Amino acid sequence: MAIGLGPLQPLLDDPDISEIMVIDGEHIFVEDALGVRPSGRITREQLSVCIEHIARASGRRLDLLSPILDAPLPDGSRACVVIPPIAVNGISVSIRKFPQRILPLAAFGNDHATNVVKDLIHSRANVVISGATSSGKTSLLSAVTKWFHPAERVVCVEDTHELKCAHPHVVYMQTRASNSEGVGEINLQQLVKASLRMRPDRLLVGEVRGAEVIDMLLALSSGHRGCWSTAHAVSAPDTISRLSSMVVRDSSQWTIDQARLLVESSIDAVIHVHRNGTRKRTISQIVQIMNGDISIAFDIHSHA
Repeated sequence: MAIGLGPLQPLLDDPDISEIMVIDGEHIFVEDALGVRPSGRITREQLSVCIEHIARASGRRLDLLSPILDAPLPDGSRACVVIPPIAVNGISVSIRKFPQRILPLAAFGNDHATNVVKDLIHSRANVVISGATSSGKTSLLSAVTKWFHPAERVVCVEDTHELKCAHPHVVYMQTRASNSEGVGEINLQQLVKASLRMRPDRLLVGEVRGAEVIDMLLALSSGHRGCWSTAHAVSAPDTISRLSSMVVRDSSQWTIDQARLLVESSIDAVIHVHRNGTRKRTISQIVQIMNGDISIAFDIHSHA
């Protein structure tokens, strides 16, 4: 769906391009199968029109009081715009595109890896998918939903709607920024609390990064099963430390030992994904957690 992005629109429409970037207010770069490369220039007038259309399409503001705009586009892409003086050298734009189709589980690993994932689904384990930015966390979670039982009720909460569920019964909710008067914000922590009152058989929390981690972990430790989430981390074991640190950061009454105990009692497994040089997203490691013990269920170096 075209929204009038001038020189950026053909790049947005190109299925081979995964990310569009503008730096210094004029230089365009794209990422495709060849990696990141320059792709021409855009005038400041054209860029101003693009940004106006992005803000209008998302219903969000961008000005000196709100110099960072993080907004979904009608085609499902996500745009992040930063203006001066926050963007020191000029307006910076990044538009990240998401696959329109849901990949099969087999696209993320060999039979051993995918069989472990299927076992986690069918045993209703609570799972976190970890990885770096653009490593395939959301794409893998979308693929996982194909294996949920069709009679299950899935409730999905995200900061920005990215997840595509291959399932007949899904409730999608996303956060909302405050208005120009600074009121009306709905954050992810509120959505997690609301989701638990909506009788989910499967709760999906996209990109845990803040205070919502405590509500999610407490819900999982109290009996909710078969829930999935994603988080930034450099490895599967590191994910446990990262989640524990989030708990302590947002709730100072928790000690790091208490936080880690909560994480280990709430989560049954961590699936770590990475992106290799050819942009292929792959499951690199799966660890399972039981009674505080961490065991490796899959490691790509052992099952190449």
